[in-house]
Amino acid sequence: MESVEAVLETYGGPMDEWVDTFRVLRQPDDADLVPVEVTYDGSRDYLLMSDPVVNFVLEGFSGDLFTGYGLVLGVLRDEMVVLLDSVHFELRILFAVYASLLFFGFYVLLFRRTIAQSYEHTENSRCFVEMLPTHMLTRAELELLRDHFCDFYDD
Repeated sequence: MESVEAVLETYGGPMDEWVDTFRVLRQPDDADLVPVEVTYDGSRDYLLMSDPVVNFVLEGFSGDLFTGYGLVLGVLRDEMVVLLDSVHFELRILFAVYASLLFFGFYVLLFRRTIAQSYEHTENSRCFVEMLPTHMLTRAELELLRDHFCDFYDD
């Protein structure tokens, strides 16, 4: 800031003539500041370019816009990476929940239902066999039939 003041004192007009008309509001209800009047006298360019203080100001701050823009882009890029990582993590959780619900749904609805139906059919066939007239079977056939169902229910 001191360098800019030094340049203004050296090449600008007297300090009491300095005005800040560039800070005048455009409209009473509009709150942003806009430049109203900017004049440039190019007749003293050679003096400005030969002054080491002016060169320091021009060379030192000429990249501020691009540096600031790069920093803003870096912050936005970092925020985007964080946001996309969190979205990716949440989508993986959503997929895990979906897959687990699908697996448990398959287990409950299909596997358990199939096992229950197989027990029901086994019980129906057991009831059918119990209604057979076993007094007409030979002893070997009766023991074969009994061993088959006893082995099944012992397991």
